[in-house]
Amino acid sequence: MSKQQSAEKIKHLFNDSITKLQQGNAVDAMKGFSKLTTIIPKQSSVWYNLAISYQHLNQHAKALEAYKQVLNLAPNNADAAVGASASQNELGQTKAAMQSAKMALKISPEHARALNMLGTLYAEQHDHVAADKVFCSLLNHAPQPGEEVAHEDARHNLANSKLQNGNAESALAIIEPLLGQANTQKRHRVLYVQALIDLKRFDEAFKIVSELNAQFSDDAEIMLLDMSLQEMIRDYFSVINLATELLKKNSDQVVDIARVWNSLGGAYFQLDSVSKAAECYDQAVANNPGHPEYSGNRGLAHAAMGEKVDAERCYRKALALNPAYAEAYRNLVSMKHFSSTDDDDVRAIEQLWRDSKIDDFTRTKLAFTLGKVYDDTGEYARAFETYAVGNRLKFAEATMDFDKYFSHIDAICEVFTTPPTQVAQLEITATPIFILGMPRSGTTLVEQILSRHPAVSACGELPCIEKAISRLERHAEPMRTYPWDFVHIDSASLEQERQNYLSWVGRLHEIKTAFFTDKMPFNFVHLWLIKSLFPHAALVHCHRHPLDVIISNYFQLYASDINFVYELEVLTHYYIRYYRLMSHWQKVFGEAVYRVQYETLVGNKDEQTRKLVAAAKLPWDDACLNTEKTSTPVRTASIWQVRQKIYTTSRGRWRHYEKELAPAIRILQSEGILDTEMVECSMSSTGIGRGLSAQ
Repeated sequence: MSKQQSAEKIKHLFNDSITKLQQGNAVDAMKGFSKLTTIIPKQSSVWYNLAISYQHLNQHAKALEAYKQVLNLAPNNADAAVGASASQNELGQTKAAMQSAKMALKISPEHARALNMLGTLYAEQHDHVAADKVFCSLLNHAPQPGEEVAHEDARHNLANSKLQNGNAESALAIIEPLLGQANTQKRHRVLYVQALIDLKRFDEAFKIVSELNAQFSDDAEIMLLDMSLQEMIRDYFSVINLATELLKKNSDQVVDIARVWNSLGGAYFQLDSVSKAAECYDQAVANNPGHPEYSGNRGLAHAAMGEKVDAERCYRKALALNPAYAEAYRNLVSMKHFSSTDDDDVRAIEQLWRDSKIDDFTRTKLAFTLGKVYDDTGEYARAFETYAVGNRLKFAEATMDFDKYFSHIDAICEVFTTPPTQVAQLEITATPIFILGMPRSGTTLVEQILSRHPAVSACGELPCIEKAISRLERHAEPMRTYPWDFVHIDSASLEQERQNYLSWVGRLHEIKTAFFTDKMPFNFVHLWLIKSLFPHAALVHCHRHPLDVIISNYFQLYASDINFVYELEVLTHYYIRYYRLMSHWQKVFGEAVYRVQYETLVGNKDEQTRKLVAAAKLPWDDACLNTEKTSTPVRTASIWQVRQKIYTTSRGRWRHYEKELAPAIRILQSEGILDTEMVECSMSSTGIGRGLSAQ
């Protein structure tokens, strides 16, 4: 073969390999370039394209060796230095990746891809100031021909850096120009939605997610995005559906399978299906044992099942992975009573608290953690002051229109003035017992007592009634509005919703008894609809001294967005709505609503338990008095209290904070509520009403 023929053959092989690489056939491209390296080993362009082929195949160790060959042959090849940096980063060689990116910039100071790579490396190391500076230096210059993609990448990466650093508003402004392009890339729209979610602009986020779902049907990345959105709005049923579908996909289709397991566990946990949550958290930890949140969540599941030693082990592991993980400290503190602040955990928490650089999210967690410590140790003024910091930070996040919300509750009294005439009647295999009232009013204690009965399964706080309202509104033509359009709702719709309710309970819990509990406290708002769906179900109203309820809620950091608890006067006005509504239901339904007074229950356990069991339409069983039989999982704020024989120390807790509660006391007195409540509570607990009277 002549030299000319040989050269033509080499040229043909090179061009053919380039074409295959451009067409996405990296395997055959790699084979072609590998062959060429044996024929023309000193041709840097061959080694360069071989490296790119290896990168497409995720063979980064081989890609790095090929880039090194390029740099040996052509030391001033900035593109090769950038490529080497990318492969080194994929191999976890962060320091070397930094050096290679800086080498590329030393060769070519305004190299767009090198700047982008260096900024990305800084961002991945959480040095967002340095990252933003690098990205901005690139974006401050108009792109040269061929640099358009690098500029687009830099804008995307800068927006992502801003978002990761908690600046979602800036992220939106930076990424927005990319959304106006003719064929906006999916990744830009995904990042835009992530910023909207952070800003709680859920309606806008839903619109884009719906468009993405339509365009990219069954796409794992979009399903993950949708799952994140559903988590934020706390639609845990949708989270379960999406996570379940994601777990059916091949592992290479889902970037972060541990996150999916953790989200699925979180949904089950919030729906009180704790055993299923524990299984999911186990999978999350197995797939990513270095993630502190996953270990912490596994600890929560142990705690909910009363497994204190295992819970602490998981929390300690989370703190070993991240010593500043405030949530783990909060959960540790909830497990024990402090007689002194002379404690290693308290010292560590206080050291974090004194750090002026911690973000508001962490400071909020620490405020509720230290507040509990100081309350335990009797430093009440300090406790309230610390809790108040956390409450102010949480209330600042509130987006709810409280006047509108309270007006909606008031409207329920005006609309539902008589018992429902249309009710669901078809036979069911298990009947719910609804336990309701203000949060922190004793609903968990009542559920624990009833669930000891052999005919009762405990199902915790079920959001099924709220979901039923949403479906009954949406699935009507024209759409219904709650409560106004529910008065004359047809029995067929009610039967369907009753079955939907029971179906979801069955998915979450294995019910083998004739009765089960639903202790969602906020069901007190929807008693009329509950009587429509389950006309024969027992309704147990848990009632507690108003100031104890208010202080207990004010001192509680909730997983859900019940923002009214984080401002004392707003919380008091919510209590007023609760009081009025329950008084209204008592008039509408009479003795069908059984009221349990918390102070009376803990003060006279035997007699009150017998009355409670009878009101729940159950035959008496001695097991209901057996406090040793408490295997029901508990995930609420009462998680450790209910595992004591009868928790009585919270009675009259408000007395320690009488001065701080003055605004609430004045409001309740002006409504004529407090004096009435004081008299009732003093009957069940000597002296509890002492010291306050209407002015």
